Amino acid sequence: MIVNSSGINTDSVELVLKQGFIKKNLIIDRFGITYGKKYIPFTEIVSLRYGSTKISVHGIPSSITYSFDFLDATQKKFRVLFSAVALSKSSVREAEENNLAIIGVLWKYQTSKIVNEMIKNLNANRTVKIGNFEVERNGIRITYKKFFFIKNEALLPWKDCLKGVGPGYLYIQSASNKKILAKSVFLRTWDLNAFYSLLNYLWADGKCYVMERGEKI
Repeated sequence: MIVNSSGINTDSVELVLKQGFIKKNLIIDRFGITYGKKYIPFTEIVSLRYGSTKISVHGIPSSITYSFDFLDATQKKFRVLFSAVALSKSSVREAEENNLAIIGVLWKYQTSKIVNEMIKNLNANRTVKIGNFEVERNGIRITYKKFFFIKNEALLPWKDCLKGVGPGYLYIQSASNKKILAKSVFLRTWDLNAFYSLLNYLWADGKCYVMERGEKI
Protein backbone atom coordinates (compact mmCIF):
# COMPACT_ATOMS: atom_id res chain seq x y z
CA MET A 1 0.00 0.00 0.00
CA ILE A 2 1.36 3.42 -0.92
CA VAL A 3 1.33 5.82 2.00
CA ASN A 4 0.44 9.50 2.29
CA SER A 5 3.64 11.00 3.76
CA SER A 6 1.83 13.97 5.33
CA GLY A 7 -0.32 11.74 7.52
CA ILE A 8 -3.28 14.03 6.76
CA ASN A 9 -6.28 12.72 4.84
CA THR A 10 -8.71 15.44 3.81
CA ASP A 11 -11.09 16.08 0.92
CA SER A 12 -10.36 19.79 0.57
CA VAL A 13 -8.50 22.74 2.05
CA GLU A 14 -9.29 26.44 2.26
CA LEU A 15 -6.37 28.50 3.51
CA VAL A 16 -5.12 32.08 3.64
CA LEU A 17 -1.44 31.95 2.74
CA LYS A 18 1.08 34.67 3.52
CA GLN A 19 4.06 35.65 1.38
CA GLY A 20 5.64 38.62 3.11
CA PHE A 21 2.92 41.27 3.36
CA ILE A 22 0.83 39.64 0.63
CA LYS A 23 -2.05 37.30 1.45
CA LYS A 24 -3.78 34.99 -1.04
CA ASN A 25 -6.61 32.52 -0.66
CA LEU A 26 -5.92 28.91 -1.57
CA ILE A 27 -8.71 26.42 -2.25
CA ILE A 28 -8.00 22.82 -3.23
CA ASP A 29 -10.86 20.39 -3.82
CA ARG A 30 -11.47 17.36 -6.01
CA PHE A 31 -11.77 19.55 -9.10
CA GLY A 32 -8.57 21.58 -8.90
CA ILE A 33 -6.56 24.37 -7.32
CA THR A 34 -7.60 28.01 -6.94
CA TYR A 35 -4.84 30.35 -5.79
CA GLY A 36 -5.73 34.02 -5.69
CA LYS A 37 -7.36 34.70 -9.04
CA LYS A 38 -5.73 31.76 -10.82
CA TYR A 39 -7.15 28.27 -11.27
CA ILE A 40 -5.87 24.95 -12.62
CA PRO A 41 -7.98 21.76 -12.75
CA PHE A 42 -6.39 18.47 -11.75
CA THR A 43 -7.24 17.09 -15.18
CA GLU A 44 -4.64 19.44 -16.68
CA ILE A 45 -1.81 18.72 -14.23
CA VAL A 46 0.80 16.25 -15.50
CA SER A 47 3.59 16.79 -12.92
CA LEU A 48 4.20 18.44 -9.57
CA ARG A 49 7.04 19.23 -7.21
CA TYR A 50 7.24 20.86 -3.82
CA GLY A 51 9.58 21.66 -0.96
CA SER A 52 10.83 24.42 1.29
CA THR A 53 13.82 26.75 1.45
CA LYS A 54 15.35 28.31 4.55
CA ILE A 55 16.87 31.76 4.12
CA SER A 56 19.48 33.17 6.51
CA VAL A 57 21.03 36.62 6.77
CA HIS A 58 24.54 36.69 8.24
CA GLY A 59 23.96 33.20 9.60
CA ILE A 60 20.69 34.12 11.31
CA PRO A 61 17.53 32.35 10.00
CA SER A 62 15.13 34.94 8.60
CA SER A 63 12.42 33.09 6.67
CA ILE A 64 11.19 29.77 5.35
CA THR A 65 9.58 29.68 1.91
CA TYR A 66 7.25 26.84 0.88
CA SER A 67 6.74 26.25 -2.82
CA PHE A 68 4.34 24.02 -4.78
CA ASP A 69 4.79 23.88 -8.56
CA PHE A 70 2.41 22.30 -11.05
CA LEU A 71 3.02 21.61 -14.75
CA ASP A 72 0.42 21.15 -17.47
CA ALA A 73 0.74 19.41 -20.84
CA THR A 74 1.81 22.64 -22.54
CA GLN A 75 4.70 23.04 -20.05
CA LYS A 76 2.96 25.98 -18.40
CA LYS A 77 3.71 26.31 -14.69
CA PHE A 78 1.33 27.12 -11.86
CA ARG A 79 2.91 28.04 -8.52
CA VAL A 80 1.64 28.29 -4.94
CA LEU A 81 4.03 30.16 -2.67
CA PHE A 82 3.96 31.14 1.00
CA SER A 83 6.44 31.83 3.77
CA ALA A 84 7.03 31.97 7.51
CA VAL A 85 9.16 34.17 9.74
CA ALA A 86 11.87 31.78 10.91
CA LEU A 87 12.26 33.32 14.38
CA SER A 88 8.52 33.25 15.09
CA LYS A 89 7.39 29.88 16.44
CA SER A 90 3.73 30.67 15.75
CA SER A 91 4.48 31.72 12.15
CA VAL A 92 6.50 28.55 11.48
CA ARG A 93 3.87 26.35 13.13
CA GLU A 94 1.07 27.86 11.05
CA ALA A 95 3.05 27.55 7.82
CA GLU A 96 4.05 23.95 8.55
CA GLU A 97 0.43 23.02 9.31
CA ASN A 98 -0.62 24.61 6.00
CA ASN A 99 2.19 22.78 4.21
CA LEU A 100 1.11 19.38 5.54
CA ALA A 101 -2.55 20.08 4.77
CA ILE A 102 -1.67 20.90 1.15
CA ILE A 103 0.52 17.80 0.81
CA GLY A 104 -2.31 15.71 2.23
CA VAL A 105 -4.99 16.89 -0.18
CA LEU A 106 -2.59 16.76 -3.14
CA TRP A 107 -1.85 13.14 -2.27
CA LYS A 108 -5.55 12.32 -2.49
CA TYR A 109 -6.12 13.91 -5.89
CA GLN A 110 -2.76 13.97 -7.70
CA THR A 111 0.38 12.54 -6.10
CA SER A 112 -1.06 9.06 -5.49
CA LYS A 113 -2.18 8.92 -9.13
CA ILE A 114 1.37 9.65 -10.27
CA VAL A 115 2.74 6.93 -7.97
CA ASN A 116 0.16 4.42 -9.22
CA GLU A 117 1.13 5.25 -12.80
CA MET A 118 4.77 4.57 -11.92
CA ILE A 119 3.80 1.20 -10.42
CA LYS A 120 1.76 0.41 -13.54
CA ASN A 121 4.81 1.12 -15.72
CA LEU A 122 7.04 -1.11 -13.59
CA ASN A 123 4.49 -3.94 -13.77
CA ALA A 124 4.53 -3.54 -17.56
CA ASN A 125 8.32 -4.04 -17.47
CA ARG A 126 9.00 -0.37 -18.22
CA THR A 127 11.47 1.72 -16.25
CA VAL A 128 10.66 4.83 -14.22
CA LYS A 129 13.16 7.68 -14.58
CA ILE A 130 13.02 10.77 -12.37
CA GLY A 131 15.95 13.16 -12.00
CA ASN A 132 19.21 11.24 -11.55
CA PHE A 133 17.43 7.96 -10.79
CA GLU A 134 15.90 5.24 -12.94
CA VAL A 135 14.13 2.28 -11.38
CA GLU A 136 14.64 -0.95 -13.29
CA ARG A 137 13.59 -4.49 -12.46
CA ASN A 138 17.01 -5.43 -11.08
CA GLY A 139 17.78 -2.23 -9.19
CA ILE A 140 18.20 1.52 -9.55
CA ARG A 141 20.39 3.11 -12.20
CA ILE A 142 21.88 6.36 -10.94
CA THR A 143 23.75 9.22 -12.59
CA TYR A 144 26.40 10.68 -10.31
CA LYS A 145 29.40 12.97 -10.42
CA LYS A 146 32.69 11.07 -10.57
CA PHE A 147 35.17 13.93 -11.01
CA PHE A 148 33.97 17.53 -10.88
CA PHE A 149 31.75 17.84 -13.99
CA ILE A 150 32.34 14.30 -15.24
CA LYS A 151 29.25 12.16 -14.80
CA ASN A 152 29.01 8.41 -14.60
CA GLU A 153 26.23 5.83 -14.43
CA ALA A 154 25.89 2.81 -12.20
CA LEU A 155 23.20 0.18 -11.79
CA LEU A 156 22.84 -0.57 -8.10
CA PRO A 157 21.20 -3.94 -7.38
CA TRP A 158 18.48 -3.79 -4.77
CA LYS A 159 20.63 -5.38 -2.09
CA ASP A 160 23.23 -2.63 -2.59
CA CYS A 161 20.82 0.35 -2.56
CA LEU A 162 20.63 2.86 0.26
CA LYS A 163 18.10 5.70 0.10
CA GLY A 164 17.57 8.75 2.24
CA VAL A 165 16.57 12.39 2.41
CA GLY A 166 18.88 15.32 3.15
CA PRO A 167 18.05 19.04 3.41
CA GLY A 168 15.88 19.48 0.31
CA TYR A 169 17.12 16.49 -1.65
CA LEU A 170 16.71 12.74 -2.13
CA TYR A 171 19.81 10.57 -2.39
CA ILE A 172 20.54 7.00 -3.42
CA GLN A 173 23.87 5.47 -2.54
CA SER A 174 25.75 2.23 -2.95
CA ALA A 175 26.00 0.34 0.34
CA SER A 176 29.29 -1.21 -0.72
CA ASN A 177 30.91 1.93 -2.14
CA LYS A 178 29.82 5.15 -0.43
CA LYS A 179 31.48 7.23 -3.19
CA ILE A 180 28.79 6.11 -5.61
CA LEU A 181 26.11 8.60 -4.60
CA ALA A 182 23.44 10.44 -6.59
CA LYS A 183 21.18 13.28 -5.50
CA SER A 184 18.15 15.06 -6.90
CA VAL A 185 16.65 18.23 -5.43
CA PHE A 186 12.92 18.21 -4.63
CA LEU A 187 12.33 21.82 -5.71
CA ARG A 188 14.08 21.31 -9.06
CA THR A 189 12.90 17.83 -10.04
CA TRP A 190 9.39 17.15 -11.29
CA ASP A 191 7.59 14.27 -9.54
CA LEU A 192 10.49 13.57 -7.18
CA ASN A 193 8.11 13.64 -4.21
CA ALA A 194 5.98 10.97 -5.86
CA PHE A 195 9.12 9.01 -6.73
CA TYR A 196 10.17 8.99 -3.08
CA SER A 197 6.78 7.50 -2.18
CA LEU A 198 7.37 4.88 -4.88
CA LEU A 199 10.73 3.95 -3.33
CA ASN A 200 9.14 3.60 0.11
CA TYR A 201 6.53 1.33 -1.46
CA LEU A 202 9.20 -0.80 -3.15
CA TRP A 203 11.19 -1.11 0.07
CA ALA A 204 8.13 -2.12 2.10
CA ASP A 205 7.82 -5.90 2.59
CA GLY A 206 10.60 -6.49 0.05
CA LYS A 207 8.49 -5.55 -2.99
CA CYS A 208 11.65 -4.63 -4.90
CA TYR A 209 12.76 -8.28 -4.69
CA VAL A 210 9.31 -9.41 -5.81
CA MET A 211 9.73 -7.20 -8.88
CA GLU A 212 13.25 -8.53 -9.39
CA ARG A 213 11.79 -12.03 -9.70
CA GLY A 214 9.58 -10.77 -12.51
CA GLU A 215 6.38 -10.74 -10.46
CA LYS A 216 3.92 -7.86 -10.27
CA ILE A 217 4.07 -5.57 -7.24
